[in-house]
Parts: sequence; structure tokens; C-alpha cells
Amino acid sequence: MELQKRYYSDEVHDDFAETHIKTQPLPKGFEFHSMNPFVVVRRFIVYRLIATPVVLLWMRVFRGVKYVNKKCTKGYKKQGCFIYGNHTGFVTDAFNPTVLAFPRPAKVMVSEDSTSIKGLRWLLMDAGALPIPSGLHLMPAFNGEIERAISKRNWVAIYPEAHIWPYYTGVRAFPAVSFRYPVRLNAPVFSYTVTFSKSKFFKHPKITVYIDGPFLPDKTLPLKQAQQKLRDEVYSAIKARTDEFSTYKYKYDYIYRPKEENGTNVDGATE
Repeated sequence: MELQKRYYSDEVHDDFAETHIKTQPLPKGFEFHSMNPFVVVRRFIVYRLIATPVVLLWMRVFRGVKYVNKKCTKGYKKQGCFIYGNHTGFVTDAFNPTVLAFPRPAKVMVSEDSTSIKGLRWLLMDAGALPIPSGLHLMPAFNGEIERAISKRNWVAIYPEAHIWPYYTGVRAFPAVSFRYPVRLNAPVFSYTVTFSKSKFFKHPKITVYIDGPFLPDKTLPLKQAQQKLRDEVYSAIKARTDEFSTYKYKYDYIYRPKEENGTNVDGATE
């Protein structure tokens, strides 16, 4: 299979999701977790009775995803935790947190693109999506929802690479900013790494997910240093897994190419 070449110049900001969704900012006064009785019942039905069994069946049976080292989470399912993963797909990245957190509920931080599809915002929110607001006026409520979720023993999934690079076999550089949440809330952290290897029977790659941790906030360090330490531990775990086990390139070959000397950005170009 001939690979499509994808050129990037900035692995932190370049995005290859190609969803072409017109982003709709969250409205003023947006509720991240409604306690309206109707919504509470609907959320239970959507998440527990529909989404969870569908996700478990799809990932384990139909997609054949293998999870390695889930035992490291044993003993942590009675408290809120954070999970950080590499961002390499649409469906798998949406579904993996539900599998890894089970039987705890999972909240998944997503961009406003994900909740901009007309008529689907409520469904995605009920299924665990937690949109990151672009408006600063909503950040206190957003942060409050993360605190609420952890206090209620939910697991919160974060993709620190921010942008999807489908089927990418490495790990991209990512900042430490999102690690302020586990440090501030003194919550355990786990990493999970999606890896791709050649399948014996199908053209699609075999997906194996490796779980590592727990990584615990170092309370002896100042906030910024503790954030950086957690970030480095998670990054090292994901990199070690991708270096060893993500061995099969599928559909795309990602190639670094710096910006043109005249400042023109050439990322995202394909040949």
C-alpha cells in the first residue's frame, strides 16, 4: 500500500484531522454538567445503558483492540484519576477512556469542534465529552467540572498532543500545562499508548493499547515543577511504548518539513 505523504512543520500545532467542521463556540452560561432531573436520567441511559456496552463490544470484539498492563490500574478504580493518551484516531480515542476507566465513568476533554455538530452536542455530552471552551469566561465553570468529576470518582481523559494525527506511530512533543489538574487535585495519573502493528489477516493495522502508571504528583515540588515532572514521566512512558511497539505505518507517512524561508507554512501538504 502506497502511503500518502503528510508534511508538518510544527508538531504541537499542526492538525491533520480534516473534519472540516465549522467551530461553534460554547454559548455564554453553558452548563458542563446539568442536574436537571430529565438530563440526569437521559445521561444515565445514554452512558450506562447504550454507550458503555456498545464501546466495550466494538473495541474488544469487532475492532479486536488488545489492552496490555491494565492491572496497573488495580486499586485505583475507587477514586478519580487522570489518563493521558497519544492522539492517533477518531473512534479509538473517543472510546478508549470508557474501556480503561470501566466501571468508573470517563470524561474526555475534547475541542469545541467535537460539540459543534448541529443536534449532536447533547448526545456527546451525555456520552462523556467535556469541551474545552475558547472563551475565558467559561474557564471557571470548566475547571469546576473537572474538580467535580474527580471528586465523584470519575476518570478524566486528556490528549496533551491536542490535535489528531491519524495512525501516527510516534509521540509528539506536548506542553506541561494540562498536568496542572492532577497536581492541583492531587490525583493519580495513568498513561495509555495506542500502537499499530501489521495484522496477519486485515489491511487495517492491529491496535494494541499499553497502560502505564500510576504517576503521582510530587507534592514536595512547586506547582510548575510538579507539572513538568508528571509531563516528563507520561511522555517517557508513551515514547518508550511507541518506539518499541508501534511498528506499522498505515495510510500516512508524516514527514518533517520546515516553513519556507518567506514564512509560508507548508504543513498539511500531501503528495
